[in-house]
Amino acid sequence: MSIRATLVALVVLVGCSDHGPRTDDPNPDPHTRRVIEPPAGTMRPLPPHAIRADGVGPYKLGAQLESILQQLPSGPRIAQYDIPGVVRRSLIRAEDDAVLIGGEPRGAVSFVAVVGGEVARTESGVHVGSSRDELVRALGPLAEDPDHARDPRLLAPSGLPGLRAIVGDDHVVALVVSSDVDVPRRPAVKIAAEPTDCSRPAPTAPNQIGTCLGTGELVTTEADELVVRSSDNEHPLARIPTPGLVFAAALRAGDRDELVGITRSDDGQQRTWSLVAFRFDGGRLVRAIDPTALYQLSGANARWIGADLRDLDLYLELASRRDGIEVDGLLATRVGDKLHDVLVISPISVTRRKPRPAPVDGDAGVSVEPVDAGSALKPHP
Repeated sequence: MSIRATLVALVVLVGCSDHGPRTDDPNPDPHTRRVIEPPAGTMRPLPPHAIRADGVGPYKLGAQLESILQQLPSGPRIAQYDIPGVVRRSLIRAEDDAVLIGGEPRGAVSFVAVVGGEVARTESGVHVGSSRDELVRALGPLAEDPDHARDPRLLAPSGLPGLRAIVGDDHVVALVVSSDVDVPRRPAVKIAAEPTDCSRPAPTAPNQIGTCLGTGELVTTEADELVVRSSDNEHPLARIPTPGLVFAAALRAGDRDELVGITRSDDGQQRTWSLVAFRFDGGRLVRAIDPTALYQLSGANARWIGADLRDLDLYLELASRRDGIEVDGLLATRVGDKLHDVLVISPISVTRRKPRPAPVDGDAGVSVEPVDAGSALKPHP
């Protein structure tokens, strides 16, 4: 066979090969893109998550706990916290235990806490590990309301009202977004018919607070007592024994302040947080609220939730009401030098004493109502 004939035969064979375009598609498109099916299962956003007023990343306030649980990998991720009079919450741990989602058992999410440094941050960059100054610069000055007060270790930046930051060593150790601790949920109680003619003086030392008990006083923490002085007078107006003081605060009641003390007693088997409040009445500093036990935690409580009593702490908030003071806040457990769990605790209301009728002859001096100094801030049995 000639060379020409051989080439023609090869061309025919190639043309008849089954490697050419399929003939069952009348309009073949050489530019058709390959379609890749998505993997089976739920796609989850990855950290760092955004901390906003409505939650943290995919963990939203108001969502059902069961729906959150279904989004997470299988495994023991939910715990029940039930301490009578203190807390009753379900807690879901996510993101390697760095994000905690909680709410009423079988209910909706009411708070989301962040205890890990890299897992979440606000739009302005605040995260666990930020300094106190960085938080204030990013989220605005701390909320100031004469009808509310809180533990100095618990910060409420005005730029994100639903956020609470727990600080330790001047750095953020936990961030909590919650509908349970949001100040707008508890509008300030405006009792005074007319604006007060007293302004709280600015503290001049770290251990001072300004109050309007009468005409403007500074209260100083000295050893185991609170010392009340006029802002323009070094001579003490009153001395109040305060064993176990956690913090003192001024809280508005009517057109003047009350001086509120939160204390903690610890006998090794039980920790008790208590409240007492004082006001000026007829020229005397008297109790507005008798020493009252608020929350009690025992060694048995701690073991029930897998912790030691020494590793439990409370961060309390106070809100003035017409007849008393409402208290709530956060419970935190610690492992080593880091917070492990953070939960919103149950609120408690404490009733004020009714003011006594004003004395007919008045009283020019100021003193503390006679009480047993050793038990001034201890709870009643």
